[in-house]
This record gives sequence, structure tokens and C-alpha cells, in this order.
Amino acid sequence: MEASPEQLIATGAMPGGRDPIDGDSGWRPAGSAGRPVPPWTLEQSRAGSVASYRMNPMAKAIIDTYTSFCVGDSGVRPEVSNDKVAKVVDQWWKDPRNQLAQQTLFLRDAMLNGEQIAEMLPGPKGGRTRWRPIDPTVLDEVLLEENNPLWPRTLVFRANEVGGKAVEMPVVQVNDDTGLREGQAFLFAPWKALVTDRRGMPFLTGVLDWLDAYDQVLSNLIDRTALARHVVFDVKVTGDNDDVKDFIKARGGKHVPPSGSVEVHNEDVEWNVINAQTGAFEDTATSSSVLTLVAGGAGLAKTWLAEPDGANRATSETMAEPIRRRVAGVQADWLAYQTELARYAVDRAVAAGRLPRMVPSTDSRTGHENRVPASETAQIIGPKVAAADAQITAQTLLNLSTGLQQLVEVGAMSTEAAQVAARVAWEAFTGITYTRDLDAPDANPDDLATHVDAEQSKTKRAQRGAQRLAAVPVRPSKETG
Repeated sequence: MEASPEQLIATGAMPGGRDPIDGDSGWRPAGSAGRPVPPWTLEQSRAGSVASYRMNPMAKAIIDTYTSFCVGDSGVRPEVSNDKVAKVVDQWWKDPRNQLAQQTLFLRDAMLNGEQIAEMLPGPKGGRTRWRPIDPTVLDEVLLEENNPLWPRTLVFRANEVGGKAVEMPVVQVNDDTGLREGQAFLFAPWKALVTDRRGMPFLTGVLDWLDAYDQVLSNLIDRTALARHVVFDVKVTGDNDDVKDFIKARGGKHVPPSGSVEVHNEDVEWNVINAQTGAFEDTATSSSVLTLVAGGAGLAKTWLAEPDGANRATSETMAEPIRRRVAGVQADWLAYQTELARYAVDRAVAAGRLPRMVPSTDSRTGHENRVPASETAQIIGPKVAAADAQITAQTLLNLSTGLQQLVEVGAMSTEAAQVAARVAWEAFTGITYTRDLDAPDANPDDLATHVDAEQSKTKRAQRGAQRLAAVPVRPSKETG
């Protein structure tokens, strides 16, 4: 309700422009669809995001926190359930020209620009795929198929200085007849406000002004602190203006007394020191409030960015799960985009005859083998932001442990029975063997979640190894015929 018409127009919430008949502004032109952000707002948001990351430590902390959790740690890697397809994906992933190991840089670029354009460069013969990123600033328009915002058809780039013609690239999409991905470019734009939006906004757009305000408050505080270090004296001389001039002449000027010196005067002269107030208390409270808004808008807790002494462990753990889910949402979008790039490389190999259209695939959970399109066997996985299932399991077991302990204390259950119930519950929930070091009822849920996740990963790897051995044909020996 407090937004001005200029703000509404700048954000695209109320399309701008001026009515040619009566001069009213803010009306939607006939035939337009959605509420697109004006190009000048989008470009200014990109410029502000890049500048903030390079100059504002808090903006850098926000982006680096997301990239570290989403693609850092163990990194991003392909996972393919078919050996032949795995060779193609591995060749594409490890191609030194593609440099796909730089996932942190690629995700950072997408978050600061709000979009990422990948021009695909498949080989004309063998279908070996490479790519190159294109600055989204030169993208002029996104054309739709059947005016459906879910079906981007063509990317139109501004006319270059050499040819003077606009460049168009078809967007990669699945061909309904062949089932293969075809096209020339991907447009990754996950941070849209509306489903009808055609362009994406930088991740930091909503907090850019507040990051600038946070920086301004701290900068002003630093300036006033430096000013307070300057010593100023207010000297009162009893008498008229001539007496003041005589006093200054006798002192030899208006200079401040040197450090360690003695200034001698009579009762007609009075010296007072003037101190500048820094306002540190007020500015500290203001900066803390602004940082809370910045962190909340970025989907993080303030304790993750600064002021870790302002929250205890219980508060931090309570805030952790919502934040993990937000970070996991960003990671899911990124991994889905990377999976599409990998599946495009597989489809180009299929089109070139290097792979069959349908390949066998073994379900890692059930062990059943099905024939699926070759591209569906490939996906890109990343580090786990939080073992959500393991976290819930660990918390449930801790609650059970507390309940059993209380039953033992009131005499409703023996200690031995409680121990047996806890071990059975552990193995039923987690599917792994109970160990003695997990007996403490006050154990940290994060530590239990990490242990459960690690043990379950070992179990899955062992199951996949057993499935591979079972799939290898056994030749009869001479003794058995």
C-alpha cells in the first residue's frame, strides 16, 4: 500500500508506459501478457548484484553460503544407471573444454545474473557435446510457442555491431516425434515471480537496497568514529575581542597543545574539550535490525552471516531446518538444470548413432530391470544439504529414548526392556545395526543424522555391488560341465 506508482512500474507489478489519449501512466498495453519486469530494472538489478558481491562482504557471504551448500563439499557429479550411457556422460562431464567441475562459479554466475544461457555445441558427426555461456544482458526477447510461457521457443539476441542483424537461437526442447532433445540454447531462469514471466531476476534483487543501507549505516559509524578521534578545544577568554586576540598572539596561534606539554593560564581563561558522539549504540541496533531483514529475505539465519553470539545453540538448531529446506530448493533447481544439460548430451549421442534409443536400466531400490530412453538413465546429483529423512528419524528416536527413560524412572518399564525396545526401534527405523555409542539420550540430532546417512549410503553401495555381480553371467566350469 505504501509503494509509489514509480515503484510499481519499475518492478513490473504495474506495467509502465503512458496512455497516448489522456496521458495516464501505468496502464497495460492491449495484447500484452503477464507483468514483465522492465529491461532497465533487470539490468540495474544485475549490475547491483555483481557490484554487491564484489564490494559488500554481506552480499558475498549470502552467495557463497548458498554455493557452498549446493555444490560445495563433495561436489556435483553424474550418476548413470547404464554402462554405455555412463561412458558418454563421463566423456561430456570430464571434457576439459566444458570445465563442468567449476560448479561453484557457474551457480554463482546464475544467482548474480538471475539467468544463465548455455549455447549447446554438438559435434556434427559423433554427437560429442560442448557448450559456451552467453551473457544474458545481450538477450533481447524470449519468444513463446503458442503464447505459452511454459514453452519458450526462441531466444532473440540484440543486433551485433558486425552483421547488424538480430541473432536467434531455438530453445532446447523435447521433440514430440523422436523423443530427443533438440535446439541450440538453454535458458535457466529459476527466480521468477510469476509463471507468466519470461525472464529471471537476480537472487539478491529483494535485498539489494537493504544491503546498501546496512553498508551505509556501518560506513557512517566508521566515519564518526574517526571524527571523534580529532581533539577540539573550546577556549573561553574573559574580556572583549581585543583580549581574545592578545591571548592568541601570546600563545603563538590556535594550535592544540602538544602531547605531554603543560598549558598555563589564569582564571580569566577556561579550556573545555569538545567530544563528537559516535552514536555507536544506536547504529549497532540499527545495523542489527537491517541485517535481520537482509538475512530473512535471502533465506538465511542472521547467525549464519554474522553475530553468532546473539543466539544460543537451541535457537540455531530451531532455525536450521527451514533454512536447509530453502537452500535445498535452490540446489534442486540447479541440479535439475545440470541434468537437462547431461540428457541433451545423451540425446545428441543417440541422434548420432553412438547409443541406442532405448537401453536397459536397473532400479537401485527394487533391482528390477526396465528398458527406458537412454537420457532418462542419467542425472546429476550434488552434496546433501541435509539428510532430511535421517534428521526426522534421528529426532524420532531421540523422542523415543526420552520417553523410555521417563517410563523407567516412574517404574513402568525395566531398564533391560527399555534397552531392547530402543535397539529394535533403531534398527526398524534406520535399517542399520545399533551401536553402543548411540546410547546417550541427549545426543545431537545432527550427529545422529550424519551417522545414519553414512551407514545407509554404505548399505546402498553394497546392494548395487551385489546387483552388478548378479547380472554377470557365470560360465560353467569343466568339472560341472
